Amino acid sequence: MIGPSIRRSYPVGRQEFSRAFQGCVFEVSVTSDITPPEGMVLCLDTSLNAPTQSDLATFPFERIDDHTFRCWVTPERQGLYWFRARASADGGASWIRDAAPDAWLMVDPPQTDGLTLYTLIPTVSGRIGDWTADLARIRDMGFNAVHVLPVTRLDDSQSPYAAKDLFDIDHAYLMDGAQGDGLDQLEEFIARAKKLGLALCFDLVLNHVGVHSTMARRAPAWIVPDQNSPDGNRRARYWADGGWHTWDDLVLVNYEHPSDVIRAEVWEYMTRYALFWARYAEQTGGLVRFDNLHSSHPEFIKCIAHRLLLECPSLGTLAEYFTDDVTLLNNVPEWALNLVLATPWSYRFVPDLRRYLRYVHRLSDRIRYFTPITSHDSGSPAQEFGVAESTVPRYVACALLGTGSTGMPQGVEWGAPEKTNFIGIRPRVTPSGEPRFAQLIRSVNQLLAAHAAFRHGGNCEFVDNEHEAVMAAFRRDPDGPGSGFLVACNFDIHRWQHVTCDLAGVMDHAGRIAGRERLGDREGSFDTPVVPLDLPPCGAVVWELRPA
Repeated sequence: MIGPSIRRSYPVGRQEFSRAFQGCVFEVSVTSDITPPEGMVLCLDTSLNAPTQSDLATFPFERIDDHTFRCWVTPERQGLYWFRARASADGGASWIRDAAPDAWLMVDPPQTDGLTLYTLIPTVSGRIGDWTADLARIRDMGFNAVHVLPVTRLDDSQSPYAAKDLFDIDHAYLMDGAQGDGLDQLEEFIARAKKLGLALCFDLVLNHVGVHSTMARRAPAWIVPDQNSPDGNRRARYWADGGWHTWDDLVLVNYEHPSDVIRAEVWEYMTRYALFWARYAEQTGGLVRFDNLHSSHPEFIKCIAHRLLLECPSLGTLAEYFTDDVTLLNNVPEWALNLVLATPWSYRFVPDLRRYLRYVHRLSDRIRYFTPITSHDSGSPAQEFGVAESTVPRYVACALLGTGSTGMPQGVEWGAPEKTNFIGIRPRVTPSGEPRFAQLIRSVNQLLAAHAAFRHGGNCEFVDNEHEAVMAAFRRDPDGPGSGFLVACNFDIHRWQHVTCDLAGVMDHAGRIAGRERLGDREGSFDTPVVPLDLPPCGAVVWELRPA
C-alpha cells in the first residue's frame, strides 16, 4: 500500500516540513486510491515523543473508511522531529516502509499561538518598580506577553542595543532604597509578570556590543578588526534606503577569529550571555528575540539555537530575520525559529498590504509570522500612515488578518504623534486618563485569543474586489461549518468608503445570514450573503456571521 497509489495529508522532505503546537493534537492521514485488504494495518514511526533523540516512538493509525487511515499524536516537547509511515498486510508479521523520504514536523511552544506582544521601552519608563506597576495596565489591554528592550548596562550612546556589560542591569533602572542588586530587583519584576500571566520576551543582541564596552576594552581580540577604523575595531552596519549605513556606537563580535582558542572563548562567552537572559524569560513561559538575525553568524546561531532548545525546553523564539523564502525555509527549522517578524507597516497602501498578507498566508504552513502594527524601530502609526486614528484599521488588520500573532510598541495605545525614542534615558512620562485606543486594542486582542479562526494560516479569503482603500476578508470558523468572521478596514484617513462583499462562495451559503458586529457589539442580518459596508475614515468592523 505504501507506494504510488497513496496520498499523504502531509508533505515530505526537509523543506516541506509541517508545523504543530506543543500540547495540541497533530493529525496525519494516508489515503489509498485502491481498497486495501481488510487486515491492513498502518503505524507511524517517529522521533516525536520518543524518550531520547536516538529513540523511536510508534503510533498506530486508525482505519476511518475503505480508503483512509488516520493517526493522532499530541506533541510533548517543542523541536524538529521526523516521521514515516509503514504498513503491514499480515497483521504485523512483515512490514513495508513508505518509499517517500522522511516527513518532518516542527513543534512550537504554546505561548507562540495567539501571541499578543507589548514592547516596553525601559529608557523612557522609569525604574524597575515603575515597569512592574505598568504590567497590570498592559495585561488589561489583552496582551499576554511583554517584550522588554535590552536592560543591560548602557554604553556611552545610551542605546539599549549598545551594551556596556552583557550581564548587568543599568543602574539608572534601579529603585532607590530597594534591597538587593539589579538582578534581585529584576526577579521581582519577573515574579509580578508570572503572577499576572504575562510571558516576558528578552532581546539577545549577539552581533555587536558598545564601542567602549567591557568586552571591547578587556578582550579586544574578541572584536572584528578594521585597520581603517580609528580604534582598530569594525563598526556594525545596516542597510536602509538602498545603501549601507554605519552604527558608530557598535563594534562587531568576532565569531570567526583565526585562533581556535580565542574563537572558542568568544563562542562560550556569548553562549553564556544568551542562556543568562533566556533562563529569565523561561521562568515566565516566555521568549527570546534574536535581534538583527539576518546579520548574525550562521554557525553560531545554529549552535546557540540547539543549546537553548536543550537547556530551556519551554522557551519560545522570535526572530528579526529579513531574508528570502529559500533561506527562511532552510533556517527556520534548523534554528528552531518559532516566529519570524513581519513588516506590515512597510506597506502603506492597501493593494501592497493585501499582497503582503497573501504572501504571509501562503507561507503559513511552514513559517509562522509575527505581524505587529509597527515596531520600536519604525515610526508611530501617525508617522507611518498620516494620523493616529490609522491605529484602528491597522491593528485590526495586523491582528485579525494575519496568522495568529501580533503586537505593538509602547505609545501606540496613547496615539503618540511620533515613535518613542528608545535611545537615551529620559524622565518617565505617564499620560493621564485611559489610553486613547485601549478599548479597541482590548477588544481585538480578546477576539484573537477567543477564536481559532484568526490563528490559522491559509483561511483568509479576501472579498473586497481589490478595493483601493478598503481591505475585507473572511476568516472561516474551523469549529462552525458555514460560519466565520468578516473583517473590513478602511485605510483612507480622509473619506468614507463603500465596499460590497460577496460571501456566497466563502460561506457556502446562498441565503440569509445573521450575526454580531464584535467591535461595536450590535446585532444585524443580511437578506443575502452579499454584504454592503459603509466605513468611516480609519473605520473597521468585525462581523461574526452564520447562516440565518
